[in-house]
Amino acid sequence: MLFWLGCWQPLPAEDLSEAQIKAAYLYNFAKFVEWPAEALPANAELLLCVVGSNVLDGALEALSGRTVGTHSLRVATQSYASLELSGCHLVFIGASEQQRFLVILKTLGNAPTLSLSDIDDFAVKGGGIGLLLRDNKVLFEVNLEPIRNAGLHLPGQLLNIASDVYGR
Repeated sequence: MLFWLGCWQPLPAEDLSEAQIKAAYLYNFAKFVEWPAEALPANAELLLCVVGSNVLDGALEALSGRTVGTHSLRVATQSYASLELSGCHLVFIGASEQQRFLVILKTLGNAPTLSLSDIDDFAVKGGGIGLLLRDNKVLFEVNLEPIRNAGLHLPGQLLNIASDVYGR
């Protein structure tokens, strides 16, 4: 699976599956997000919680065990019925949670967690980063308000290549 997206150029969806491209984006986001030191101490495990069923055809689970800086990435699958998001650094909400994603975002509150999804209008409706498929390319949009409220920081070069940035 490809995990380096060069200069963050949108990749044509025909080169890899859409799920693989979205997983690669998520991995790269994890590399560039800055968490407060108390939320992610040096060498601590970086926890990606995946909420939903059959999310991205298992492409996110393939990230488990990868290294992000000094952190080992662990992927934990969650169901809405037994949702436990404390300790999650990233939360990817799958399309199966379309009807419940606003409740999940509310559950996160201002925890130091980056919320991500490929649900339509995710970022517009209060999520951190929404992944989109446009013209056969995977793009992303960012909502800075929940990211700032979580105490997280995204570098300017990442924001410059987002298709849309809300809350500048």
